[in-house]
Amino acid sequence: MNGGKTLTRYLPPIVAAIAAAVSLLWFWASPNRGVRKVPKVMGHREGCLVCHLPMSGFEKAHDPNSIGCFSCHLGNPFTMNKSAAHKGMVLIPGNLDYASRTCGTSECHPLLSKNINTSLMASGRGLVSVDRYVFGETAFPNDDGHLSKLGDSPAQDHLRKLCASCHLAKPKTQPAPISQISRGGGCTACHLSYSPEASAALEEYKQTRKPPKTHPSLTIRVTKIHCFGCHSRSGRISTNYEGWHETRLSPHDVTENTRFRVLEDGRVFTRISPDIHFARGMECIDCHTWREAMGNGKQYFHEEEQVEISCEDCHPLRKPATLAPSKLEGIDQNIVKRREALGSLSNVVLTSKTKRPLLNVTVDIEGQLLVIGKNSGKVYHPKAPAPVCSNQIPGHRRLTCQSCHTPWAPSCIQCHTSYDKEGRAVDHVTGKQMKGRWIEKRADMFPRQPSLGVKVLDGKEKVDTFIPGMILTIDLNGYPDGSSKNQGKIFRRLYAPTSAHTTSEKGLECQSCHIDGVVMGLGEGLFSIKQDASSSQRVIFRSLFAKRDEDGLPQDAWTGLWSARAGMVSTRLGARPLSPTEQVRVLRVGVCLICHRADDKGIDKIYEDFELALGRLSPRCRLPDQLSVEPKTPGK
Repeated sequence: MNGGKTLTRYLPPIVAAIAAAVSLLWFWASPNRGVRKVPKVMGHREGCLVCHLPMSGFEKAHDPNSIGCFSCHLGNPFTMNKSAAHKGMVLIPGNLDYASRTCGTSECHPLLSKNINTSLMASGRGLVSVDRYVFGETAFPNDDGHLSKLGDSPAQDHLRKLCASCHLAKPKTQPAPISQISRGGGCTACHLSYSPEASAALEEYKQTRKPPKTHPSLTIRVTKIHCFGCHSRSGRISTNYEGWHETRLSPHDVTENTRFRVLEDGRVFTRISPDIHFARGMECIDCHTWREAMGNGKQYFHEEEQVEISCEDCHPLRKPATLAPSKLEGIDQNIVKRREALGSLSNVVLTSKTKRPLLNVTVDIEGQLLVIGKNSGKVYHPKAPAPVCSNQIPGHRRLTCQSCHTPWAPSCIQCHTSYDKEGRAVDHVTGKQMKGRWIEKRADMFPRQPSLGVKVLDGKEKVDTFIPGMILTIDLNGYPDGSSKNQGKIFRRLYAPTSAHTTSEKGLECQSCHIDGVVMGLGEGLFSIKQDASSSQRVIFRSLFAKRDEDGLPQDAWTGLWSARAGMVSTRLGARPLSPTEQVRVLRVGVCLICHRADDKGIDKIYEDFELALGRLSPRCRLPDQLSVEPKTPGK
């Protein structure tokens, strides 16, 4: 009995070895063996090439004559037996589960393979921590987490069934060209590009199973369609950039209407204004660096922490720091070698935030800053900041560039999330249908100017753009674990910082900020000045939306006039709406702009030294009483 078990145990490998030996004997005995001689690649025999060459489509760095097939797809390159050669083969080499043994070996991209696993694009760490924060499962939105390693709490179940498909660590299971609905795939999510010939070869392979003779290109030419699949969701960065705003229309509502765009997933968008950089022809990677996308080895909680570029890098107020290309090292050096358009630059500009090189930004011999399109090679001439930016008006010193150059962002002012224990939904971590689903009902999104709020950057408070990240109720009744903490309803009124990617060439008009309820965080509505019985003049704000019972604020507001919100008010620590003191400063200018518009002739005398102008009011000017003395913010 034992002998039989032993034979059964060792029979498969014995048969495989015999088959491999027969295959090799046949190969060497074949009269055509000179033609089919197994080539050597990277120091070892590579039997894959005998069957799979000739194959076109590769760029030089990934030519199989130089690196073989095994370097990417693994398997067994030492045998001519088809089954043995394909055993252990990896279909999608870029998936991060395999990347350390494929893309990330010591001969190829070891540092990038290591760094990508700590990046936000791979982990979705900020998404996980904010969602758990909103559900009340953590005390801070700066917690650890990974979209591929979610637990079973309500927030994590919510992420599993609604959000966990958009990150690089999600494995791609079948080869396919990049599209609007592409998700995951690790390295190949960005660096795989199908030509029409490669797409046709893939379709033929699906029908005939014959090995394709055209391979998709592995390239550093990352295009905007590579970014679109994930970044047309959530903050809608990709669609914003191109000037499209999401509606609640159905595809059949907009047949043959050029004002609308229907995406592959059925969502309908309407045209607003594109970002000026998109209008000029710039792609995503013309601004963003490889360290931002693939990580620099450090762990960050949120995207604004990992992003290293700033507007000032290409629109500097003073001469930027530069570096000679000969001093570039490692990955930077390799990228410049492979991008022909960057090879002739005499210097590269360093980012003001991290002092890292912007490989496509340079200063010419006349001192003019130039930006080179990484894929196109097109030369861009960024404009210098307007005088109003460089003069540093006292009240504007805390403002970011996008505070004045973001005309619109998608704003959703109402969302209701509930759990249906009888429904079914796909778990994006396992790929399986699971019992229980989350139902989200939202109101229309408005393409409106973002609100201004305060956040902490590098230890300093800055005024920046915010949108209603989560004005929502979460109904946890019926969640299956039965614990009391997961029952009942949660209400949140949280705004989130945004980089809307809708940049306008010209800054917004002064009155669009100084006398606008949305910008001040009060929501849609109208300001007026009312005189009471004691002849005191007061600023009044009438909201367009009704107040919510939960907190007494209008539906779309972040805060109230002359009120100070504290505690859980944003998806970021330290971020908050404008305080009463800051509201006064904004409106003191706003009431003057009613009569003294910023573009009137000679108006600079008023606004360049506003405090001095307030001390010289004419009898016809009357500042509302509550704007004469600034109120104190509690706790300040």
